[in-house]
Amino acid sequence: MSTTPDLPRWITEMERFCAYQERSSNEIQLKLGRKGLHEEQIEAVIKHLTSHNFLNEQRFVEAYVQGKFKIKGWGKHKIKAGLKTHRIPEHLIQIGLSQLETNDQNKRLVDWFEKKKQALRNEPEGPKKTAKIVRFLLSKGYEMSAILELVRLS
Repeated sequence: MSTTPDLPRWITEMERFCAYQERSSNEIQLKLGRKGLHEEQIEAVIKHLTSHNFLNEQRFVEAYVQGKFKIKGWGKHKIKAGLKTHRIPEHLIQIGLSQLETNDQNKRLVDWFEKKKQALRNEPEGPKKTAKIVRFLLSKGYEMSAILELVRLS
């Protein structure tokens, strides 16, 4: 591993970047790659950040899952897809998703359903309106079976 005079500067910059909010190692790799650092330099920075607890994949997953669910209202499928774009290992994704409460998810699904139904209040009842609601809820990352059950009950 070669060390360059700039490496301490990049480490300090990435420490600040990670201290601001939870980051994935993929975010660090992409950022440093865009800055022109070589693979061994990027690995050295990531190793430093991990060893000094600036970077922690488990912590990132927990923050990501809770943030996307509570703030954005995403369902499990959309959250999982987002974590996969960060190249998070499957076992960490499963651990993070297991922390979501089913009752909270169902409540959020009902809230989105009511909101979309209200937005489409001027549209005539029928399969076209139902399809729009189902597509909307799918785009939020909720499971088709739960959506269809909710639509069927309303």
